[in-house]
Amino acid sequence: MEKLILLLLVLALTGFFYTILKLSFKGRQKPIERLEKYSETGNSKGSDKKKLHKDYKAGLSILTKGIGNARFLDGYKKSIQLKLLRAHVLLKPEEYIAVCIGVALLFGIILTAAAKNLLLFPLGATVGWLIPSLIIKSKIKKRLKLLNEQLNDAIVMISNSLKAGYSFFQAVETVSREMTGPISEEFLYLQKEINLGQSTEKALENLTSRVASEDLDLVITAVLIQRQAGGNLSEILDNISFTIRERIKIKGEIRTITAQGRMSGMVISLIPPILCVVLYMINPEQIGMLFKTTLGNIILVTAAVMELIGIFAIKKIVNIKF
Repeated sequence: MEKLILLLLVLALTGFFYTILKLSFKGRQKPIERLEKYSETGNSKGSDKKKLHKDYKAGLSILTKGIGNARFLDGYKKSIQLKLLRAHVLLKPEEYIAVCIGVALLFGIILTAAAKNLLLFPLGATVGWLIPSLIIKSKIKKRLKLLNEQLNDAIVMISNSLKAGYSFFQAVETVSREMTGPISEEFLYLQKEINLGQSTEKALENLTSRVASEDLDLVITAVLIQRQAGGNLSEILDNISFTIRERIKIKGEIRTITAQGRMSGMVISLIPPILCVVLYMINPEQIGMLFKTTLGNIILVTAAVMELIGIFAIKKIVNIKF
């Protein structure tokens, strides 16, 4: 009976998590659907779809209303909103927090059911809470890496456009139209801000805060200084392009030198879980004592903390900033 209850709880939380993701990613109206409500040409099928969409939005608002009204979370929600914007994830902070809660409960119950120990629920819940954050950080890192790789080509394109007689705004439009990926998305966002009445300086500052890139910050700073003090912007951008190429070259050399240290950290972090799996396959009763007894749980938590400290120390050693 106890296993049946745990199974039902897992299924319920899985459905909850799936519903949150479905509402977050698929519950958004398309432009044509938003325009249909101002016309009388929609048929009954379209009305049914709009009604269903309205029901989805109502359900989502019920789930996130409490989180949205929690004023003590305003600072946290602002930081989450900036991270979601940098990762280019179309979620509201309230929706993201709801997903984190659902994943935390799901992992807590799964770990508790697997180990049959209620004391492990906080550990599973903590792991589940951190998983969405790790995914967002990974998406931010991947997007930032791609943007930095495209930045040099964008600088060259802007410089060549300025040499051809284009204005800076026209050069930005050329980049957003001719290039693809995150660099095109960010410059298109910059172009839209300027078109909507935002000053060029303020739009460039927003771009700097939105994209945490040192290379892009260098470009924006040079453009802002040139707009205030004057000078040949195309020549400045050519010098910055050369500097960025040299920095990329040095980063590649440093990454090659620190490859052994990073590999050592990876091996050290993978040995304990692999060893646990091997021991479980050889003698499951003996390794099961770690999960069934209080002393075993303490040993597992201590080992996990020491493992994290070792990984953090190795990461600090091989992560060279310049």
